[in-house]
Amino acid sequence: NCPVSIKGRSIVGRKKMMQRSISLKAYRCPQTGRDIHYSFAHLRGDRQQSSSPLSSNNDEAQTNNILKNDESNNTTIIGPSAACWIFFYPAGPNRRLLEAVISRYTPEFQCDRDVFFICLNRPGKGGTSSSSSITATDASNISPEQEYIRTACNDIITIIDYYQVPKVSLLYMCAGSTFAYSFAKLHSERTTGYMLGMSSWILRHDGNRSNDEGSNADSTIDYSTPSNMNSKIHSWAMRGYFGSKSTVSSLAGGVVGSVPGLFNSLPQHWVVDGFKKELSDNERKEFDAQYPEDGGVAFVKMMTWSHGDGDGDGSIFVNVDNSNVDESNGNRIPNRNDGNANDIAVCLSTQQDLGMEYKPSVPKQKRVLLWHGENDRMVSVAGAEYLESMLSNATLFMCQKGLIRVQCSSFQEI
Repeated sequence: NCPVSIKGRSIVGRKKMMQRSISLKAYRCPQTGRDIHYSFAHLRGDRQQSSSPLSSNNDEAQTNNILKNDESNNTTIIGPSAACWIFFYPAGPNRRLLEAVISRYTPEFQCDRDVFFICLNRPGKGGTSSSSSITATDASNISPEQEYIRTACNDIITIIDYYQVPKVSLLYMCAGSTFAYSFAKLHSERTTGYMLGMSSWILRHDGNRSNDEGSNADSTIDYSTPSNMNSKIHSWAMRGYFGSKSTVSSLAGGVVGSVPGLFNSLPQHWVVDGFKKELSDNERKEFDAQYPEDGGVAFVKMMTWSHGDGDGDGSIFVNVDNSNVDESNGNRIPNRNDGNANDIAVCLSTQQDLGMEYKPSVPKQKRVLLWHGENDRMVSVAGAEYLESMLSNATLFMCQKGLIRVQCSSFQEI
């Protein structure tokens, strides 16, 4: 039931072709008037039913009786025997990036349990309603960035409540880290305590404690982040050299939003050649193995599709009649297309600004697995090393020459 032409595309894995797809869905919250657009994938645990573990859109409700339709309240329930992951995308892409994640792990997936992945477009992104317009002077004393994060986390609660999922595990890439750890802090009772992180973007900390943690503070720990953690441009931006945070985030958000148009306007082989020049020899080999045909043009098509979600293009509403979804909007909160700018504003914030210090804000997790390229020039591994030192039960895996390989067994073991 997804009109976007992704079902039927194939990937090469274990010397055979496998189907892959995600569903693009939307939910209109009757209590808040928020539209929430998200992607949804279901990997089947019973490999005997099909050569592919990926559930098609037509057999979700029948597969292993995991997805059950509850006609009494018109909802769909993910059964308690299944596992559910929430994926937090980095700044720039959107829910469609889940397609790339699923395509990499589908060929290797061998698990006794059914596994679901859900990725929500954050507020103001790809059709999802924007967060409330507030200022730092509001009586609530909540900054716009904090409100943005809290709204994003509350949207997750809305969706997992719809599917009646009691607890979820968390997976993130780059700038999605702040939202993942904020969710673990704000809604610890809804998490399993398992997290996987790739190329973690870490918020700066100047060493001065905020007042949010009270007696939980440990005066013997140095909370300051490494000076070499971020680029000079990022440091200059945080010092206000380029203007206010709102000005910089607005301008940078506009640049990020222009990526789909850039991909469409340039010759595809130019994009591929320019991208490969920035890769190491090992990375180029990996790239050529993943995109062996047409000189890597498939990569450009994938990037164009994953960045260009429009106004939630291709979404099928799960609780509203799609034939008159525009007429039934009622008091719907609009999407102001400010998601990219708000993502940048979060990246330009400190731990103190957001009241989200990794230690002790984030509750103790059962297990946190981190992967980072040791020579990453965009997001320094120094941040991941800092994060490992701040979190309990965290393990960092250093990846040589920039290649990040998160083993499928990590998902399956958890």
